[in-house]
Amino acid sequence: MGHKKRGYTKDIPEELVRDYKLFAIACEGGKREPEYFKLFPLMSKKIKVDVIEDVVTDEELEKHKLVHRSSPKWVLDRAVAYIEKEGLVDEDDLWFVIDTDRWEEDQIRNLAKYCESRTNWNIAISNPCFEVWLFFHKTSKIEDSDSETCDQFKHEISTLEKGGYHPYKFIPYLKTAIDNAKNADKNPDHYNPDSKSTKVYLLAEALLAKIGVNDFSNFISKSLPLLIKADIDRMKALRKRTRR
Repeated sequence: MGHKKRGYTKDIPEELVRDYKLFAIACEGGKREPEYFKLFPLMSKKIKVDVIEDVVTDEELEKHKLVHRSSPKWVLDRAVAYIEKEGLVDEDDLWFVIDTDRWEEDQIRNLAKYCESRTNWNIAISNPCFEVWLFFHKTSKIEDSDSETCDQFKHEISTLEKGGYHPYKFIPYLKTAIDNAKNADKNPDHYNPDSKSTKVYLLAEALLAKIGVNDFSNFISKSLPLLIKADIDRMKALRKRTRR
């Protein structure tokens, strides 16, 4: 993956010493979570983000005999396969980003206990789904939403921006989302959020703390407009090719 050698020892040449913090994120199926979290390493060289689904090979998954890739066991075993391959050092974080709609209560409780027993293993749960976290980017008044199920929240998220959801349209409101989600968290000391709330703000806070306010602001004001323009140019080029 092109990473510098991890860890700091006297035997490692200075040019190979790692100068970033790794956030390894194990999330469930779908595109929204990976697309969202892949924006963060573009903000600063101080962090590296690995969405574990993308960096564990099919051979490694076969080794762990994973059949149901949307199941809780798939999420945990995928993280184990990643760690066996890549390794983690003390300054690294592993985060499980999961939804309550796919997990039984005892499965969530067992995963939370598993994380508590390991250094820098964390869990960020959304109830019922990741879209609750996205919702808080746009408004704090989630109690006014009629959505209850994941399908309903997904539909509602698609209506909050003209043209539908895209992470580019939501990421500028990251700090707002952190504040809104934190204020809506009625049980901040418990791993499991109430209905229509989320703990993803804990991961966002950890990412933003390492990135720094200046790097984040520069990304939003300078880099993000270039990414948007590049996407628009690619779409225009694609449309031209299809017309030929």
